[in-house]
Amino acid sequence: MIETSALLLPLIILMLASGIAALFGIPSLNKRLTITRLCWLLALAPLAALLLFLNYVPVLNDGAILVWRWEWLPSLGLNLGFYVDNLSLLFAAIVTFIGVLVVMYAGQYFKGDQGAWRFMAYLLLFMASMVGVVMAGDVLTLFVFWEGTSILSFLLVAYKYQYEEARYGAFRALFITGGGGIAMLAGLLFVSYVAGGTDFATILSNGDLLRSHEFYGVMLALVAFGAFTKSAQFPAHIWLPGAMSAPTPASAYLHSATMVKAGIYLMARLNPALGFTEMWFWLLTLTGGVTMIVGAYLGFKQNDWKALLAYSTISQLGILMILIGQDIPEAYKALVIGIVAHALYKSALFMTAGMIDHEMGTRDVRRLGGLHKVMPVTFFVGTLAALSMAGLPPMFGFLAKETLLATAVHPSLPPLLSEVFRWGAVAAGALMLAMAALAIWETFMGQPKDESVHGHEAPWPMWLAPGIPAVLSLYLSIAPGFQEEAGLLTGAAQDAFGDGEKVKVYFQLFHGLTVELMLSIVAITLGTLLFVFRKPVRAWLDTLLPHASFNALYRWVLAGIDKGAYVATRVQQGRLRMYLVVMITAVCLLVLGFSPGLFLLSWRLASLPDMSYQGEIVTLQIFATLMVVGASAASVFLRRDFNAIMAFTASGLAVALLFVLAPAPDVALVQIVVDILALVILMLALSRLPRVQRRAAQELSDIARKKRNIPNLDVMVSAAFGLIVAVITFANLSLRPHATITSYYEDFAKKLTGATDIVGAIVVDFRALDTLLEISVFALAGLGISLLLYHSAQKHGDEGSQMDDPLGTKPSRFRTHGIGGLRTSAFIRVPSYVTLPTAIVLAMTHMMYGHDQPGDGFTAGVIISLSIGLWYIVFGYYETRARLPWLKSSLLIGFGILIALMTGMVAALITGSFLGNVDFTAGWDFMPAGFHISTSFLFEVAICMTVLGSVAYMINTLGHPREHS
Repeated sequence: MIETSALLLPLIILMLASGIAALFGIPSLNKRLTITRLCWLLALAPLAALLLFLNYVPVLNDGAILVWRWEWLPSLGLNLGFYVDNLSLLFAAIVTFIGVLVVMYAGQYFKGDQGAWRFMAYLLLFMASMVGVVMAGDVLTLFVFWEGTSILSFLLVAYKYQYEEARYGAFRALFITGGGGIAMLAGLLFVSYVAGGTDFATILSNGDLLRSHEFYGVMLALVAFGAFTKSAQFPAHIWLPGAMSAPTPASAYLHSATMVKAGIYLMARLNPALGFTEMWFWLLTLTGGVTMIVGAYLGFKQNDWKALLAYSTISQLGILMILIGQDIPEAYKALVIGIVAHALYKSALFMTAGMIDHEMGTRDVRRLGGLHKVMPVTFFVGTLAALSMAGLPPMFGFLAKETLLATAVHPSLPPLLSEVFRWGAVAAGALMLAMAALAIWETFMGQPKDESVHGHEAPWPMWLAPGIPAVLSLYLSIAPGFQEEAGLLTGAAQDAFGDGEKVKVYFQLFHGLTVELMLSIVAITLGTLLFVFRKPVRAWLDTLLPHASFNALYRWVLAGIDKGAYVATRVQQGRLRMYLVVMITAVCLLVLGFSPGLFLLSWRLASLPDMSYQGEIVTLQIFATLMVVGASAASVFLRRDFNAIMAFTASGLAVALLFVLAPAPDVALVQIVVDILALVILMLALSRLPRVQRRAAQELSDIARKKRNIPNLDVMVSAAFGLIVAVITFANLSLRPHATITSYYEDFAKKLTGATDIVGAIVVDFRALDTLLEISVFALAGLGISLLLYHSAQKHGDEGSQMDDPLGTKPSRFRTHGIGGLRTSAFIRVPSYVTLPTAIVLAMTHMMYGHDQPGDGFTAGVIISLSIGLWYIVFGYYETRARLPWLKSSLLIGFGILIALMTGMVAALITGSFLGNVDFTAGWDFMPAGFHISTSFLFEVAICMTVLGSVAYMINTLGHPREHS
């Protein structure tokens, strides 16, 4: 194996190209470049990736394997990595080659649509995800990219989201493939556990261990389910025709070379580990066989070009799955040739369908006819591709069909299965020919069927893209240089089969008069008869199976989910009190059920604190505890909202006092600022509720309390939960099965991070990834709360504020009205001007010196938010917004997350650890004492910006005058 980080380059190039496409969402840039020219520029990215992959061919043909590995969570055995052999390279080359053509084609297809930058950004990201799937060298890496293809295909199919058909097709595809992805992950984790590693090198080398395991069937079923849903195997095939609502470039890419091939790749990849068993053979052969026949049968009944091609794709995917299930070398020769042939002719045919639709306004063959005169180049390109699909010589598709039939007549197959497979392949081949002939003849030959359909030849950039794979379908089978052994395909077949010496791939059209040639002649004859007598045959099939639909299972599953949701809404009625009762009761029952002896053990082992050595501290602790209890009780029993909020705040400050006495100054500081922030937000929220509504809510609460059958239920549940928490606390203080990690942080915090404050070191260094995820969640929470408040106000017709503007116009820029429109005193306004700059300076000190003193980016962000909240209360919405034009929540959050990610990547490049500590000013004497510009400081700044933006979302919504909500 050769380890090289160069494997990252194709992914980086494709992702950068996607970012460039996304930049054209900026109006000023969008006007500078047409979508056609943009696509020609973007096509360079997959072209560069393709050239990089082709550069690896000589190395891989020599038997080498390229790998790259990054230990993400080594303690848990979770890593990211790539594993590239000939099989991976074959799929990667197909993905990028067809990708170049589709991007070129899309530029002309979306001509005049300057909003198509969004489609191109999705397409290139999808391309990167598919490259990641085929290069994945680890289970985790595979799953991340696998789900990426599902999500991005959803966005591509639903590109025209204003149409219900597009939304429905996209959801169905995501629902089926996403559900399969979860099952696949479970199966692969099971496989990894048995094999002893999550990397494919370990998994593939432990095939005997996996096949002999007692749960082999479970592992195979889970993995196969994920692959079957992705590759549209029966009965999960229903998502693929529905996805035809996508723009043609997406259909040509997803359903010829990429997404539908992901399941094929996965099963071929795992054949050395899970294959060569009876269960593998029958599962893949039967599933693929049914899929092959169902797809061909349904495709023969279609009149829409894309629907016909979709069902023919399903049939071909069934054939490929059958081949993977066989344990003979001939099957894997047929597999790799079939994969290449299908990618070439199907991409060309889909793009041909798009040209017809683009120029004529319809894809329905019942309205088309005689287009060979109007669109001669399109006719030539489509005919070449259709001949390959039909399996006629001398096209490459004929070679694929011959190798398939050679597998079907192989003597190693069971006699009965051999006959079924043989004649099933003949039937599918005949139907494929009939479909190809129907599409070409009905569209291009004869007379026009609908006089209202008019059009012209597609421009050359549009037919160039399908013309290349169509011509290749002919060239590969007749060019002299390709008659010899095909090195890349041989290597791919060997890697999939697992025994390299047995598989040889040659491009040779004729081998003399053989059984497979005779069967091919039979298939061609039957296909011709089906085409000639298509009308009576179709009518007979409609009579035989008049309403053959396989969507019932999908609808049944969705109905079951809806039923479950209905039951859940009966339990979850939106009442916070009931939620708390259920959650607290569940926790109590779990503790009692799993640790019934915890009570006696905790009381026996727990030791009460020694109060003899510091009486003053103990006195303060008792006072703070009583204050917590008293203020908490007051917040429950006080009837006025304002008084209850103040009691709630006092309770939080008393808890902060307990932290100070612990001593835990960092935790105390966070508690204080969060408590005051909660006070500000609650006061702003309270200002938006008219007194009439508050009084009505209080009356309803009193009525509900009187109607309760058990008046003291709240008291009982609260007391039980308090007792459980006390018991758990005593037990944890008394029983420590493992040594405390405090000593580790004391020994290594300064050495590894340069921090003397252990809490600060944990937040931005030791557990930096956790912090990054937490601020991301905090940002989503702020946005979510803001949206809920906004839509709630819209829903309830938020009419007027507490003091309506008498002129009905927007208030002046600097109207000194505070919260609720009430004028504030100058004695309050003047000191408030000082609070914001003071808060910013204080926040800067927290970020600069948080590594050595209490405080960090979170407290810095909350401190600035508090001062802004005070401005909203004192000055009102409009003056605050006018004086603080920089307070843009989205930009603050976006730049905060971006700075955090860039800081992490810079640290990874320098130290090899994401968000590792790097001091950029080490040795600089002119820096302020104790301050260092480091990755930790930049991360603190990112945290501050994200927190500030998130809180600003909430405060902006709550502080907005009600008449404009």
